[in-house]
Amino acid sequence: MTPADVPRLTRVRAGSSTVTPPLTARGARTRAALVKAARGLFERHGYVETSVGDIAKRARVAHGTFYTYFQSKEEIFAEVADALQADLLRAAEAEPHLPAGSPLSERIERANRGYLRGYEENARMMGVLEQVATFNPRLAATRRSSRRFYVQRNASSIRRWQQEGLVDARIDAAYAASALGSMIDRSAYVWLVLGEPFDLDEAVVQLTRLYCNALGLPYHRDVEESAARRSRTT
Repeated sequence: MTPADVPRLTRVRAGSSTVTPPLTARGARTRAALVKAARGLFERHGYVETSVGDIAKRARVAHGTFYTYFQSKEEIFAEVADALQADLLRAAEAEPHLPAGSPLSERIERANRGYLRGYEENARMMGVLEQVATFNPRLAATRRSSRRFYVQRNASSIRRWQQEGLVDARIDAAYAASALGSMIDRSAYVWLVLGEPFDLDEAVVQLTRLYCNALGLPYHRDVEESAARRSRTT
């Protein structure tokens, strides 16, 4: 899975028509400049306090030029959210790859570490995304689309583990993926947006242990620790 594989989030349209994507190199640069300017302003001032005029000014284009590429502030926010999701996935993929045959729990741990690191790198924008979803129903759909990608991916993994006999078949994969994903996502929000103290390495260990325990999977760190204790007593 690469950032290019991430599905586009739900698009917010002001009307029934859509804006035609730019076809020229110059148009692409202008559009990218608008998205970059919008993200910087959303992170600094929040969604409500940022206007289309502010975005155009920061991107150094005429106010009317904005509407060549986007119909509204909501629409460019959805574009920023697309890029945010790609950034999160890119951070996860940057984690060192594991050798073939690594324990399943080690792969889960790698994914959790990658998500937390990606969230940490994008905490300001993640905070804005969470806030906007509480008061704007159309932008809440953008947040749900971002979450749905991870839930569906994890549910698919859980179903595969059930087929392999590793996870209890009575567990509903969709509910499990949603609940466990919420645990990780909300923990990241509390730690990295609200500022509750935490240690990233210990957080990864504890979240992974909880994830594995919930699914009845052995956690490699606990298995290794138990084996070490047994060897000391023999």
